[in-house]
Formats: sequence, structure tokens, C-alpha cells
Amino acid sequence: MKTVYIDESGSPSPIDGDRYLIITALITKSERDIEIQVKRARRKMRVRSSLNELKASHSRPIIIKRLLGTLAKSPNEIVTIAIDKRDVPISQTEIVYQNAIGYIVQQCARKYPQMHIYLDRRYTNRRQVNELETAVRQQISSIPNQVIIIEQVDSAVYVGVQAVDFVAWAFRQKYEYGETWAVEIISDLVIVEEVVRGSKIAALPGGR
Repeated sequence: MKTVYIDESGSPSPIDGDRYLIITALITKSERDIEIQVKRARRKMRVRSSLNELKASHSRPIIIKRLLGTLAKSPNEIVTIAIDKRDVPISQTEIVYQNAIGYIVQQCARKYPQMHIYLDRRYTNRRQVNELETAVRQQISSIPNQVIIIEQVDSAVYVGVQAVDFVAWAFRQKYEYGETWAVEIISDLVIVEEVVRGSKIAALPGGR
């Protein structure tokens, strides 16, 4: 069973001033491998935090380069989608987010139908938590022999989610700002990279 960490960079809202919502999955053979990679990178970088959490948006370029470089040296894989939000009505913001998670899980499950997924928690409301899982389950329902466990977790606790935060940030720099230096570090790990219109994501099964 593969371990998969999923995080987004950017907001799903079409009126927040940016064009893209980036959803990224980091696939590894074990949770422990990613934990070791991140913790080793932290020691080398001498990073200290009261929350013991790394965030790319709060890190210097040298830290980002070192952590992405560490991930690139191991047999990890990356699936990422860039959602163009320009044609998404504001009323469909959460539908787009939930369906986008389902879409990227589907992309991963086509190659690895048995996965344990750790998803950076967006919701604390139980209804929204359930709606998100329902949206995902609907999109992967046709994949045979699937065994997919989904946990919505706190990134401060799960080191692997901190790792994929850096990967998602790298793709945000590419699509939103045209800066590719971070993506180039991890380019050999990418197995799926796709740009999708927000209206297509909103129309997928799983939308309310």
C-alpha cells in the first residue's frame, strides 16, 4: 500500500486575486521514509519552530531548495493539477475544492489502487468533512480492487503533509508567477501534471 500526502497551494475562491488553485499529491512507499527525509532536512537546516512545522511560504529559498532536493533523491512520485479558476462562480468554491481533491485521488488511484492518503485538513465542521470524503469516493468508485484510506489531518502533526506543502508551493510559483527553479529540482518525480478548467472540476461527480 502506497502512502500519499495531499495539499493545496492557493485558495479555491475565484475572487481572491490569483488565477490557479494547485493541488498536489506526494506518493511514497512508506510514511516513515518521508518523515526521515524531512527530519534530516530540518537538522541540516537547523530549523526551530514552536509548532515543529515547516511551511514553504515562510521559508528562505535555501531551505526550500534543500528540502526539495532531499525529496528528489528518494523514490517518491508527484501528481499535480493546476485549476484555472477564472470561470468558477463564487457559489461553487467549496465544490471545486472537494471535486479537485477527488480528481487528484483518482489520478493517483489509477496507478496505485491501494493507498493510505493523508490530506491536509481544510474543514473542522463534520458535515464538510463528510462531504469531502463523499466527493472523493464518488470519483474513485469505478476503479477496481481499490483499498483507499483517507485521513484529513493537521499538518503540524504530520510531517509528510509539511513535505507536500513545499511541493505544492513549487508548482504555484510555476503557474502563478512563471518561476520554475523550484519545480526543476523535483521534475524527475512528476508522473502527472495537468492544467484543468475550474468549470470542468465543478461539473465532476461529487458536486452538491
